[in-house]
Amino acid sequence: MKSGKQVIAVVPARGDYDEVPYMNIKKLGTLPLIAHTLCQAQQSKYIDRIIVSTDDDHIARVSKEYGAEVPFRRPAKLVGDIPMIKPVIQHAVRYLEEEEGLAVDLVVVLQATSPFRTVAQIDEALDRLVTSELDSVISLREVKALTWRMPEGNLTPLFESPVRREDLEPLYHEDGAIWAMRRSILDDSSRLGERIGHVTMDRMSSLTVHDIYDFWLAEKLVRLPRVLFRVDGGGQMGMGHVYRSLAVADALRSISNADICFLMGAEPSTGLSHISKAGYSVRVLPGDVSSEISTIVEAIRDYSPNIIVNDLPFVEKDYLSALASIGASTINLVDSFADIEPPSDIASVIISAMQDEQLDLDDYYAGPAFAILRESFQGRAATFLPGDAQRRQIVLSFGGSDPQGLTLKSLQALDLLLAERPRLDVIVVLGPAFSFRKELDALVGTLGYKPNIFESVEHMAEILSGADLVLCSGGMTVFEIAALGRPGVVLCQNIREERRMAAFVQHGTILHLGLGTEVKEGAICEATRCLLEDEKRLREMSEAGIRLVDGRGAARVASVIKETRGRGPAGGGHG
Repeated sequence: MKSGKQVIAVVPARGDYDEVPYMNIKKLGTLPLIAHTLCQAQQSKYIDRIIVSTDDDHIARVSKEYGAEVPFRRPAKLVGDIPMIKPVIQHAVRYLEEEEGLAVDLVVVLQATSPFRTVAQIDEALDRLVTSELDSVISLREVKALTWRMPEGNLTPLFESPVRREDLEPLYHEDGAIWAMRRSILDDSSRLGERIGHVTMDRMSSLTVHDIYDFWLAEKLVRLPRVLFRVDGGGQMGMGHVYRSLAVADALRSISNADICFLMGAEPSTGLSHISKAGYSVRVLPGDVSSEISTIVEAIRDYSPNIIVNDLPFVEKDYLSALASIGASTINLVDSFADIEPPSDIASVIISAMQDEQLDLDDYYAGPAFAILRESFQGRAATFLPGDAQRRQIVLSFGGSDPQGLTLKSLQALDLLLAERPRLDVIVVLGPAFSFRKELDALVGTLGYKPNIFESVEHMAEILSGADLVLCSGGMTVFEIAALGRPGVVLCQNIREERRMAAFVQHGTILHLGLGTEVKEGAICEATRCLLEDEKRLREMSEAGIRLVDGRGAARVASVIKETRGRGPAGGGHG
């Protein structure tokens, strides 16, 4: 029922099909082809009854098994290759009116040969039909290509000049997946009426299975999860989101044959380059990362994912609501629940390493068990052992970009400490987006010691595992050192990190000094000195970290993603 109006879905499904015998009931994945459409119709918020119009007993039986009604057999005159589907729909609706006395207000035609349309798209068509007071709403796929026509044998371009694909004026292909109409249109001489609206389909939901090649392609698509990671990294943003998404993508690739793609802004380019070097396909958004939501959603729609993984500094409600129109499952990787604004009416999986004990949500996976680390951090945990009290190793690691330059401040703080403790080895790890290299080189020349400096390392777990103490930011490094059993001193890059670390410190794995820009070098020196002299506390911090993080968070998240397929944000998915 839509706005008090009776809604009937009609699914035409004849028995004979020249290319593929009984194609409408041929198994596509785990379901007969027609069942994908019937399951979508059953999940619609508005459809009251689902009627299959067929001439075949086998199709009728399968349709009933999947919840449809088959109250008649289609007449022979409506079975062959008729030029229009409208007479078939007229027959089905008039049967209900004449035989049952049913008052039909709205009709939605769902072709059984379109298995990948979504529930969200069906309901969107019905919404537009009623709210915009239209006669019909049809499904269209945008086409941007150098298209031609040939009137009277003469080639004529449908474009003004050959330009880039994205700059072409779009054409629209009617795919037949959805046709919603008012009952009166069935008695009208025109096919669609005068007031016509549309819903825009992506390439996957628009796929129509006409022949054996189409069926082969559909089989590939139904078995192949298409996962799109929406992420950015580099510059002031840091590289944490990029590292996290890569770890999940690697874990997912190890347990599935998923087709994985990343959608990123052109700037900052460091994260984009890092993902590309890792061997993944990357699509680049036009403009910067602050692109309009509509632009981002269209770019996502163009890839036709059935799973969207957001790994962003903050996930807005309007963005998640816009994603609902795509009909894909949505998974959000966040540092804490404060980094997302989930709409109450949109199902969206949330995964966070920081757990809010006050939340009780069905699709909320949180806590250190879901800390997403690279595979190299597994199996390296080692409890702190007292050694030469004078010879210690300190590692400085302030993320992929260190936007506040905390590496420099910490090196100056350690200069004070090394005046007291000359037998102290200092290792500095610089991320790929570190932007203070000139200042660092100048500073090193003034220090009373020579730190070992590594850039864009591939063996981070090995370096961290050799440390007696790690000075770091309040990002994923705190989970990495916990998994390795390494104590840490934390200087936060921003207010958001500071709030997270104020809660995280309860686990006993770190010493939290606060916002790095406000902590004086003397305070860093004193905190480091006190910890290095307190072997009992170092051991306790080490043991607490090993208990807290086992390093298998990426594998757990990959399993959640794999199991989430088909649970779209509007209750949809691909059937």
